[in-house]
Amino acid sequence: MHIAFCTDGIYPLMTGGMQKHSRLLVESLSAYEDLSITVLHPHSETIFNSPRIQEIQLRPINSNKNYLLESYRYSQQVADKLNDIQPDIIYSQGLSVWAGIKNFSNRLIINPHGLEPYQAIGWKHRLLAIPFQHIFSHLFKNCARIVSLGGKLSEILRKHCAHEKQLVVLPNAINLSNTSAGFQRIPSLPVKVLFLGRFATNKGIDILFEAIQQLNSTGYTNTFNFILGGKGPLYEHYRSQPQPANVKLLGFVKDEDIDALYRNNELFILPTLFEGMPTVVLEAMSWKMPVIVSDVGATAELVDAANGYLVRPGKVEDLVQSLLGYAAASLEIKLSLGNASYSRVMNQFTWKAVAARHRDLFYALLHETQ
Repeated sequence: MHIAFCTDGIYPLMTGGMQKHSRLLVESLSAYEDLSITVLHPHSETIFNSPRIQEIQLRPINSNKNYLLESYRYSQQVADKLNDIQPDIIYSQGLSVWAGIKNFSNRLIINPHGLEPYQAIGWKHRLLAIPFQHIFSHLFKNCARIVSLGGKLSEILRKHCAHEKQLVVLPNAINLSNTSAGFQRIPSLPVKVLFLGRFATNKGIDILFEAIQQLNSTGYTNTFNFILGGKGPLYEHYRSQPQPANVKLLGFVKDEDIDALYRNNELFILPTLFEGMPTVVLEAMSWKMPVIVSDVGATAELVDAANGYLVRPGKVEDLVQSLLGYAAASLEIKLSLGNASYSRVMNQFTWKAVAARHRDLFYALLHETQ
């Protein structure tokens, strides 16, 4: 079966959750001898090293021009190549298949990922999201399947499905580290709390700093150490301010240093305001970290009372109470939370398992088109 995989970027040549998803899913699918894959991407470099993966390089989106117009122009290139190669199944990331979409409808799978246009916060961002909502609604009406990462994202997508069969839940995933299975941290005080993400309002970084200030002002300075990795529009603002002794700003973190952060810290926190299924949470769970995360997107698929704390987005008091609850928990409970995180990833969210579910979807759709 010939699969055309269409994306506007591949990790690490382009960074982001969708770009990493593209890389890892294609690599995992290439393990199947009954699949041949053609990847359409905007990079001049050859990325994959597999006889079952062919690559078609396209002109990239010009980031200095209007994003939607450039995305449509990019999709025109994609459409031309799809008409040339005539694949059995087409898998589209985001807006990659748009121009001429009706020519591909019965064999097209669209993965819109985090559905940011449907979760915009504040009137300005809601206005900016309107064109994206209209475009995605058009795409959803002209495809065979829409991929949801699960949770609240499925609730959003059901409003745009012609029928329930059109929606399929396929979660994000990771490759487990060879060393994380036998790893066991020893919880201690102060609790080492790790944040990895963009220093941006949508990631709740300001909410986290408010929670830290509240904890420190009420006598818990020695209870927690906060290690915050990442950069973004708010990074310089916080870096220029005096920080408490229990807060360390790491700035940009290289990929090769991330696993050490998961190993050397104890509790992962992500007070994001909207999300898909964050890879950083899966990675933290794979290193047996309990997690505090906002109940948005598909995060409830990853975290519950068995392995952490789901909090209301934007609620400082929820972060404070979850942090204090974890700090006060027994050693046995802390270890149980971490072990539950690892078990959940191992059983449900590895690329081997998720790629198998994609392959099943491809065959089901191929059967319908014949």
